[in-house]
Amino acid sequence: MPGRKRQMKIAFIGASCVGKTTLLERYRETFKNDPGVVVCVAEAARMFFANHTVSDRFSVVTQGKIQLLALRNEQEAYATGAHLLFCDRSVLDAVVYVRACGDKLGANKLFERVQTWASTYSKLLLLDPVGIDYVTDGIRQEDLDTRQQFHDAFIHFFQETSLPYELLNGTFQERCRRIDEILEAFQEEEKIKLPG
Repeated sequence: MPGRKRQMKIAFIGASCVGKTTLLERYRETFKNDPGVVVCVAEAARMFFANHTVSDRFSVVTQGKIQLLALRNEQEAYATGAHLLFCDRSVLDAVVYVRACGDKLGANKLFERVQTWASTYSKLLLLDPVGIDYVTDGIRQEDLDTRQQFHDAFIHFFQETSLPYELLNGTFQERCRRIDEILEAFQEEEKIKLPG
């Protein structure tokens, strides 16, 4: 739309239990008083697995359903016109999980479906698992080796596709400082003041 301010969309991506949801919740709390300016998009995979029991969690069929749910959730958030969107995961996560499990053809199909939408991310922040404890729960059922395998798959995916991403590492406070720097640059560039 002409005259509409640019939206910044930050996606926290990566393997299980690397701090994505913790960061999302931190910024949801920071901006809780102005949901029209800042919108947080919850993790589609967690929503899906909470409502569906499947044995093939990383198949192209299952991940394709999760990807469509993530896409719908992001499109709804995008349509609000909010200046800033935080996403717990992205539509690209499904592609990486399917690739990591050996189905390159299926992964390519999933990537083709969202390739145009991938350009709407301002920042893809890949969370480094180093130094982050792994805790299983009713949804998260992998182990440390699997987490590392998926993290490596994210790195390979970005190297092969040349999609821009940033590896976010360090302590929680260090990660937040980097995100705050990104937000400050956005505010300065767009001449806006975000709440919080």
